[in-house]
Amino acid sequence: MPWLPFITDPVLKALDQSQAMIEFGLDGKILKANQNFLRATGYSLAEIRGRHHSLFVDAQERDGAAYRTFWRDLAQGMFKQAEFKRMGKDGREVWFQATYNPIRGLGGRVVKVLKIAADITDEKRKAIDLAGQVAAIHKSQAVIEFALDGTILDANANFLTVMGYTLADIQGRHHSLFVDAAYRDSPAYKSFWEELARGRYQAGQFKRLGKDGREVWIEASYNPILDPSGKPLKVVKYAADVTERTLRAADSEGQVRAIGKAMAVIEFALDGTILDANDNFLTVMGYSLADIKGKRHELFVEPEYRKSVEYKDFWASLARGEYQAGRFKRIGKGDREVWIEASYNPILDLSGKPLKVVKYATDITQEIRRQEQFNILSLVADGTDNSVLITGADGLIEYVNPGFTRMSGYTLDEVKGKKPGHILQGPHTDPATVARIREKLTRREPFYEEILNYTKAGEPHWISLSINPILSKTGMLERFVSVQANINATKLQALESSSRIDAIEQSTVVIEWDGDKRLAHLNARALALLGVADMGQAADYLRYDTIFSSDERQRLQAGAAVSPDITLTGGSGDIHLTTTVQPLRDVAGQLRRTVMYATDVTSRRRAAQETEAMMENVLTQISQIARSISGVSGQTNLLALNATIEAARAGDAGKGFAVVAGEVKSLAQRSASLSTGIATLVGDTQTRIEQFRLQA
Repeated sequence: MPWLPFITDPVLKALDQSQAMIEFGLDGKILKANQNFLRATGYSLAEIRGRHHSLFVDAQERDGAAYRTFWRDLAQGMFKQAEFKRMGKDGREVWFQATYNPIRGLGGRVVKVLKIAADITDEKRKAIDLAGQVAAIHKSQAVIEFALDGTILDANANFLTVMGYTLADIQGRHHSLFVDAAYRDSPAYKSFWEELARGRYQAGQFKRLGKDGREVWIEASYNPILDPSGKPLKVVKYAADVTERTLRAADSEGQVRAIGKAMAVIEFALDGTILDANDNFLTVMGYSLADIKGKRHELFVEPEYRKSVEYKDFWASLARGEYQAGRFKRIGKGDREVWIEASYNPILDLSGKPLKVVKYATDITQEIRRQEQFNILSLVADGTDNSVLITGADGLIEYVNPGFTRMSGYTLDEVKGKKPGHILQGPHTDPATVARIREKLTRREPFYEEILNYTKAGEPHWISLSINPILSKTGMLERFVSVQANINATKLQALESSSRIDAIEQSTVVIEWDGDKRLAHLNARALALLGVADMGQAADYLRYDTIFSSDERQRLQAGAAVSPDITLTGGSGDIHLTTTVQPLRDVAGQLRRTVMYATDVTSRRRAAQETEAMMENVLTQISQIARSISGVSGQTNLLALNATIEAARAGDAGKGFAVVAGEVKSLAQRSASLSTGIATLVGDTQTRIEQFRLQA
């Protein structure tokens, strides 16, 4: 039933149907109200008729002087129009755009007050929400406003701090103040502002110049702000530090949308229920909006943290309106670990009461991964016995690990800012090695070297070092990283072995063949022995398949050493060598090289042959003499026999002659025995000489 049934004017009836209307006496007591008002406040007419207007205001306003003045003014006929916050039946806030109209009776005296109102609660909440988001954005974001021609209208404190100006320095000046002359005069800069004037959004990383001419790099969006008809009014720029990635947002709903283009944004109720999320957030976490809307924030955290007191306190503080920011580990779809740098911003209503929480976030997962890798490398650098040294692009030391201090005796404080070579090299450091290192550093090449360094106490020690240049994404040299190992014992052993090898090479013939059995090396002694000037001339003398027998080649291929005696035909005749031949294998077990160490026994062989010939001649002469003695002995023995016979014939007269004949016979027998002994000795000697010849 209409509130004014007696009114037939269609305009008034339309007013009754569309507006919330209530009548008060001059004392503020309610006379009647229409259905629109009752619906807005949640009361029935019976519940409010005869009660005072203060039913709809909170206690603080009700007891204030301003409230008493408000009703006194109405009673005196003063019209009131404004936005009013009122309390509904359940204590909820209700906002009205209202007029309080004093109604005059006969004679012009005020008799009552008619309030005509529109319920603007939803619009008011939306405005409060937007204002809260804008306020949150201004806490962290650098913001500057321009006219469409680039003239600076306003800038917040964050922007002024970043650029080093005051507002008085820049207000009314052109944006070109912040760019270098070359860009300022370029067609690209002119096109940049023409596009903004046409209402086209611009975003990216920009190099700008601060007050002192220093470079300032910002990640920014330039956002044309449109009027209700869609025509650009001005440009608002929101800038965020590239590293911090925190929200530095806007001063209007258009500005908030602009932030949403660049940041991951999600909204929560105060209990953590997800209300909304933009595409950036959904992409980072791997969800669709349908997957998460209406669920709780705990969806994004690990079970242990979800149950913790810390997590409950986190949301309790947000519900109290306390801002939270930092780096957070979250769990995306499929249990994927995601790291974000984020701010949780409680949005407050006009009375300062939290309404919801808006989170602005940047995905820093890759940055965290790099940091984790760096931390692991730091642990390795700190724990290894090897020395790790890092210099800047200028070659000056920035960092050394504990291994460097243990190896050299120097601490970081003692060497920081110095050139490594100036403090580590000494009187016996090889200048050629130093020159090679400098050349490779100049060419920015990674390399490996071995060098003699000196400790703080002046003790020399050998190190191996590998140095790698570190380049930026643009190819600029940033620093050098050097890893050094103490190889003193190994190096000294290698030097000792090298000296021994040099000594062997001075006194021994050394010949080498490569894996394909081609002659690869002859030392100077081998060249001299063969009477050739270079290896090419010796190739015909030293064919692998000719030098070694089939059996020897098979044994060498199998990895066994052989020791053949070899005779070569050189320019000066036969050359006799006693050898040891060693096969060298690679890591795969394949024959890589064959090395022969040989001793020239040609002179010894010739001396033995000459001695043999001489001895054979002497022995032949001795044999001839022995045969002669044997012949004489035989004749003497025959003569003695004849003398004995003649003595027997002579009888007693021949007895003396018989005694002499017996002595001669005895002497002949002894001569024969000696001759036989000499012949046996000569035979044994000849046999031994033959054996020696064969062994030689």
